[in-house]
Amino acid sequence: MSLQLRRIALENFRKFRQPHEIAGLTSGLNIVIEPNETGKSTLLDAVRAALFLKHGSKTRLISSFQPTGDNVGPQVTLDFEIGGAPWSLTKRFLRSPTIDLSGPQGRHQGDAAEQALQALLGFETGAQGSSFEKDLHGALGMLWVAQMDGLTLKAPCGTVRDLIGATLEGEAGAIVGSAAFDRVSARIEAQYLNYYTARSGAATGRLSATRARVAEAAAALTTAQQREEALEAAFTDLEQTRQSLQTLRRELDDGQDSAQRADLVAKLETARGAAQQLTTRRAEAAATGARLAGLEDLSNRHGAALERQAAAQARRDEAVNARQALAAELHSEHARTSEARTELAQALAARDAARTALAQARAQALEDRRRAGIAAAHARHAQVRDLEVDRPTLAATLGAAVPDEVLEDLAAAEREVVRHRTLLEADGTRVELVGSADAVTRDGTPMAQGEWTLTRETRIGLPGGSELVLRPSQALAGAQAALDAATSRRAAMLMQWQLDTLADAQRRNDAAREAQRTLDTLAIRLAALTPADPELDLEAGSAALTAFVAAHPQPSVAAPSPARPLAEMEVALDAAETAYTRAEARLRQAEQDLRDAEKAETPLIVEQQTADSDLTRVAEEIATQHAHPDFAGVTAALAEAREANASAAVALVSAEANVRAFDEDALRRQINKLDARRRAAEESKSALLTRIARLEAQIESDGGKGLAEQVALARDEDEAARAALVRMEEEAETLRLLRDTLAGAATETARTITGPVAARASRYIGRVLPGSEAAFADDLSLSTIRRAGMDEPCEQLSRGTQEQLAILTRLAFADMLLEEGRPVSLILDDPLVYSDDVRLDGMTDLILEASQRMQVILLTCRERAFRHVEGTRIRM
Repeated sequence: MSLQLRRIALENFRKFRQPHEIAGLTSGLNIVIEPNETGKSTLLDAVRAALFLKHGSKTRLISSFQPTGDNVGPQVTLDFEIGGAPWSLTKRFLRSPTIDLSGPQGRHQGDAAEQALQALLGFETGAQGSSFEKDLHGALGMLWVAQMDGLTLKAPCGTVRDLIGATLEGEAGAIVGSAAFDRVSARIEAQYLNYYTARSGAATGRLSATRARVAEAAAALTTAQQREEALEAAFTDLEQTRQSLQTLRRELDDGQDSAQRADLVAKLETARGAAQQLTTRRAEAAATGARLAGLEDLSNRHGAALERQAAAQARRDEAVNARQALAAELHSEHARTSEARTELAQALAARDAARTALAQARAQALEDRRRAGIAAAHARHAQVRDLEVDRPTLAATLGAAVPDEVLEDLAAAEREVVRHRTLLEADGTRVELVGSADAVTRDGTPMAQGEWTLTRETRIGLPGGSELVLRPSQALAGAQAALDAATSRRAAMLMQWQLDTLADAQRRNDAAREAQRTLDTLAIRLAALTPADPELDLEAGSAALTAFVAAHPQPSVAAPSPARPLAEMEVALDAAETAYTRAEARLRQAEQDLRDAEKAETPLIVEQQTADSDLTRVAEEIATQHAHPDFAGVTAALAEAREANASAAVALVSAEANVRAFDEDALRRQINKLDARRRAAEESKSALLTRIARLEAQIESDGGKGLAEQVALARDEDEAARAALVRMEEEAETLRLLRDTLAGAATETARTITGPVAARASRYIGRVLPGSEAAFADDLSLSTIRRAGMDEPCEQLSRGTQEQLAILTRLAFADMLLEEGRPVSLILDDPLVYSDDVRLDGMTDLILEASQRMQVILLTCRERAFRHVEGTRIRM
């Protein structure tokens, strides 16, 4: 009975935060080839978690299923078949843990679903800790192989051994317990004690003495042979040591290492030269950069000097023109002296009137600005009040938002309702009433025309009082119960948050987001309406504006503005002051007026002389620049300097590349390595010469001791002792054989169990390891491999061979469990990572053959290794 996964759906499970579905799994070989870090191992963990872990547990392993940084409930949904019967399982952990199991026997939830799942798959419950306890998972715990688990040869758990052993033990008959067995056993035991002890089975009496003689003879023979073999080994060792010395001398005389060292020394010198060249190129780059900077500075200073010369000439021309205009004014001053007295009185009166009018105008302007500021503050305050009206409504809208996790739970509940309703509508029986049937009722109420879906037991009342009872299938009733439960969960969540539908929640969140944006805009507008006003001593902010408005009422209508603008009145006052000063000066003395005019000419003279001085200094500066050796061709020199600077930069980059091409430290390490090799060879040569001298002395000492004769005598004694022991052991072994035959009857039962397992496994193993046979221990663990007449312990085999044997033995157990009608499938996560190409092809063929009897899911990142394998390709 094969277990076949059809669909795997994950949500909030490690890296799969969003809903993710793996569908289209078939009954044969399914291959998932994806790169590392795409979630293949996570997929296997999700399947094992859904089937073997309790939904209400909160172990460290289950906590590891949550995506990093998220506090959500991991959820796994499986659609699978067992013996052709469809099953559906949904399990959620940690947050609102639930389990829902639907199948041919109906629908189960909670602990009842966990017990039904355990009975269906035949696994055990127990603490899972921080990792999966695969021994608790029954047959699937052995056949679903995670990464690195396939590298170990482990015995199947007790549950699997019981399943296999219970069947095979029935084939063994009762072989112990008869009276004849008791009589024969007693006589054999009495004779057996003449040769062996009863409890431990150790040799005693005649057998012990004969074995002691054999041991002494063997020890003497071994000692003689060892001395003879030592002499022969000394000859062989001496010859090999002399050959090694010759080989070493040839290596020392070989000039390859010397040539390599000379080449490395030359490269080291080249590297040093490249480093020196890099220093030179850096200096050249710095020099070209400095020349370019100097030429650019000369060109810039010359341009600035020309600009200063033009400015000084303009100032001088302006001063000369002003002096010429002032000369005409001095001439006119002599003519206006006689009019000075009359103009003085008029100027004094005009000045006093202008002062009075200006003071009054300034006071009025200050009052007008203050009135306008207070009026503007009242207007802004009114706008602030209008804006503040909407703030409570917006805050309430923002507070009514539904949290994102609640929205996700609502969406999940909505999808669950839709899924169950769709399944119900797809599988439900459609009933339709055509025509008028006034006397027909449906569950006690008049039945309307039209079509409806039968999901639960329904009673159709017929004319005359008869009833037609319609009962759907148990699976359909379970589907209706699932739909009702999902609808109830959705209704409870909607009622808790005072919602009508999921769309209502989304609209509420949209309104909250719009309210937040409106509040942000409102804050910006309020800040714009409540700026600080230093002239009114008003601080920024709506609170300060409210306090200011309360303290300063709306001003009355402002007084009429002056007839003349304030600026004109200021100009008029200045004109009056100037006229008064001039009149007073002309009144006092005409000559004083003339001196005042001359004083007015003095700044112009100073300005003219200053301009002349600047012109002279700038001319000298320009002359100095013209005398600079680079000035005549500064434009061409700049172009050349830029080109030279670019060339120097290119040369610098090339020099840096040359330095990187020769790593001085690496070259020194290689030279040191060659020197160390030379020193080691010299030391080996000295050691070989010492060893040759020691072996020659040993051969000279042992050559005349007659070792061959001593070996011949010891061998004769050993042969005689062994012949006596053979006769004695034949008698003892006959008794032991009879005794062990009876005592091993129980053991034969175990061999009856392990034999078929070994036979099945050997068929597989022989395909990959030709000529090999498997041997299993009593706990059904693979213990040895026999090939070429030798037994090899499995733990001494290579990692690749152990991995292959682990998969092959699992195939053998899977076949036996399949014959017993147990739910079986095979999942391999990154298998055969240590297999060579030949064995990989053989293992792939066996997996393909197994996929014809059971579902096989292969998870791998090695596209090249499995690209050619035929099977259903599944994408993550």
